[in-house]
Amino acid sequence: MKTTFGPQKIMFPCPVALVVTGTMENANIVTIAWVSLLTSLPPSIGISVGQKGFSGEAIKKNKNFTVNIATVDIMEESDFCGITSGKEIDKFTQSGLTKMPAKVVASPIIKECPLNIECRLTDWSIVGRTNHFVGEIVETHIDTDMLKDPAHYGSVDIDAFNPLIYIGGARQYRKVGEKVGDAYSIGNALKK
Repeated sequence: MKTTFGPQKIMFPCPVALVVTGTMENANIVTIAWVSLLTSLPPSIGISVGQKGFSGEAIKKNKNFTVNIATVDIMEESDFCGITSGKEIDKFTQSGLTKMPAKVVASPIIKECPLNIECRLTDWSIVGRTNHFVGEIVETHIDTDMLKDPAHYGSVDIDAFNPLIYIGGARQYRKVGEKVGDAYSIGNALKK
């Protein structure tokens, strides 16, 4: 049996992403969980940001942003950046998070986040009451100590990384659990 609830905004798990807009001199952070890879060629990411906030207008104006994946260690700072407005305060100063210059785009990256993705805005639209932004990934930064093999981006040590996960609907933060299988191979057992 299943219980129905009609249309709801629930999807989980979602990575907690700190999206940075602006420049090194004037940057803002917004916390979102509505983030997803969209295409592999060119590598692109999609984010959804409310229309009422400060960040959506900054992304439209600057044509770039960075996506910084939060860890459990910065849960409080991440939540703070989602419940305050960049119109009123400097979230970097108030949260204690550290700006670092990006390599390609003007928007900075966040030092405390072990995965930073630089994006150039390629498209945007409004769906309902939300801005949907598409950013082409133009550079990726991963903390070297989070890699089992520093020459391969796919070797992230997820236990060391300890990403912060958001559970929509329940409004909870969680962390990743243990490995349960190998993608692209575990299903081979069902082939006949």
